[in-house]
Amino acid sequence: MDQALGLAPLMSSICSTAHGVAALRACENALGVEPDANEVAAREALVAAEVLQNHLWFWLLTAPELMGEQPRMAELRQVRAQLAEVTASMGGKGPWTRLGGVARTPDMARLKTSVDALDTALVTLGIAAAPPPFFEHLARITGPVGAVFRTVLNAPVAKAGVTSASASPFDAGSVATALRTFPEFAARPGPRELGPIITARHHPLVREAIRCLGHGVGARLVARYVETCAAAEALHHFAQNLQACEAREVRPSAQGQGFGGCDTSRGPLVHAVDVEQGQIVAWRVVAPTEWAFHPDGPVREALLGLTAPDVHLTKLWARWVVSTLDPCVECGVLVRET
Repeated sequence: MDQALGLAPLMSSICSTAHGVAALRACENALGVEPDANEVAAREALVAAEVLQNHLWFWLLTAPELMGEQPRMAELRQVRAQLAEVTASMGGKGPWTRLGGVARTPDMARLKTSVDALDTALVTLGIAAAPPPFFEHLARITGPVGAVFRTVLNAPVAKAGVTSASASPFDAGSVATALRTFPEFAARPGPRELGPIITARHHPLVREAIRCLGHGVGARLVARYVETCAAAEALHHFAQNLQACEAREVRPSAQGQGFGGCDTSRGPLVHAVDVEQGQIVAWRVVAPTEWAFHPDGPVREALLGLTAPDVHLTKLWARWVVSTLDPCVECGVLVRET
């Protein structure tokens, strides 16, 4: 089982931490293992760092390219290095994908310095501890994030790609049951929009964006900003409250079924495992992209009826739609004029 858990982060180069945490939670759930509060906090900090990095990838690389500007590689490299310094300061010993948790001796002075430096860098990018209170204040945000809002929110593309919101809440337990019952479910779970606009739908700023712009590109950008700020705040909170702890000894000789969920920048990820005599005998995974890019899912709904003044803008708006729905794999948009 240790080998399998060590391989879990290799399932995705973009959400590797989320896959590792979801796999750990699934196996611990199957075996009745409960990590202590410090281990839970450490994992939450690692996940927050990854979510923050993925959101920054959009703000610094994807969005500038869609606006016809140069990607901000220098800023991204700097903040990625600072994120790596924060996680290194957390002091984990050995592979972190270990049942029950690993030994940890945080260097609190180094951790505080690295978190403060990260916070300062994020402010220059336009990411604060909390979003501004009013929708009309978004255009006043500084840095690359503010540039995106000033370019998009008053442009026609902000109202493009409208979809209907998912009515029912996401239930990881029901998803795990479907993964076990239907072998094909992992590849095509069903049409459903996930991601920041669903996770942050109750935030006042997101509700106002949906009211003004519809459930489309502009509102998804606002929701992503809210989630970016939330990830930064979560990392700050969990990293600075870590405590030293010893590794737990867990003998995975039992059997059982379990599931584990983990939030990513694109929505919830679910792993489901069956364990027999300490060995994983079945392991199924469904990622957020499989829901959003279902043939009858929100991407299709968002693109149906999309109209723009010319073919060039049609393709550009379609790329905004697809990028804000955020696939976790390489994709392209092809527009045929008929």
